Amino acid sequence: MKICPFHVAIALVFVFVIILQINIVTGSQETSSALNNNQENYTFVTEWGSKGTSNGEFLRPHDLEFSNGYKYLYAVDRDGNRIQVFSKNGTFLFKFGEKGQGEGQFLIPYGLDVDARGHVWVADRGNHRIQQFDSTGNFISKFGNEDSHPSSKLGKFDNPRHVEVDRNLQFVNVADSKNNRIQQFDINGTFVRAIGELGSKPGEFNLPTTIEQDSKGNFFVTERGNERIQKFDSNWRPLLAWGTKGSENNQFCHLEHLALDKHDNVYVTDPQSDPGCSMHARVLKFDSNGNFLAKFGSDKAGAGQLEDPEHLAVDTDGDVYVSDRKNNKILVYAPTFTG
Repeated sequence: MKICPFHVAIALVFVFVIILQINIVTGSQETSSALNNNQENYTFVTEWGSKGTSNGEFLRPHDLEFSNGYKYLYAVDRDGNRIQVFSKNGTFLFKFGEKGQGEGQFLIPYGLDVDARGHVWVADRGNHRIQQFDSTGNFISKFGNEDSHPSSKLGKFDNPRHVEVDRNLQFVNVADSKNNRIQQFDINGTFVRAIGELGSKPGEFNLPTTIEQDSKGNFFVTERGNERIQKFDSNWRPLLAWGTKGSENNQFCHLEHLALDKHDNVYVTDPQSDPGCSMHARVLKFDSNGNFLAKFGSDKAGAGQLEDPEHLAVDTDGDVYVSDRKNNKILVYAPTFTG
């Protein structure tokens, strides 16, 4: 049988392509394996705080947020009804707020955000409103419920737990927790729209607790009721979700709050405190698509152990600051790599 030279050439090219693809896949697998061997861990660095009402003491610390230049670390002292401000190393600098219903006063403050101008926005949960301050705690404005009673009306709140101002200073987004929705306002506090309703489908919520926006404009929301994290684009269209109830690396138990680092990685406080869960509190780290990266937590013994982690913040070095509400402390952890 006569063999056509053209067909032989085509066959050789086909074999070469197959061999090349095999090499590429093998190389990718080797690279992936090498990356997996470079395990990220976190080491305890320092802690500060104790139970009390003096400067630097707490009554159930909650949200943590850095100023834009990382000069200030704002800490919500929930049952102390005030905001305390520290340096990165834990030195107390100043405070603002007290218990009450007046301007600049709080009743169970919960979450906060620092906008692009350095203004501080506080979810004043017990007063069912949002308050705005300058960087040193001077009152600027407020919006929400005027009578300090919960409401399901549009533009009103029932236990707002967190606030996030978008990167363009256009909208203020509020986790209206017990109404199971996100409410969006313009920068002056005028109602724009409500997002979501009670449920477990994409774009629905069950007790949303934290909103954070990444460098690309995407929003991340934690849901305590659904034990999951949802990711949305900048127009609040659902992109993905991850999490169920449990103690595995992609599960949560009494899910609390999240923070993002400069690479848009997602850090989550997971107390594991419900019946049937591990009872070993932890912080979990994921990439922006919900892939598990690392964790650190507690055996409830020794320095640097977490008992009931609430909120957290991440600085430019990747150090993670965690508020432990039962121990009335802020703890700091630094990333380390082995491999």
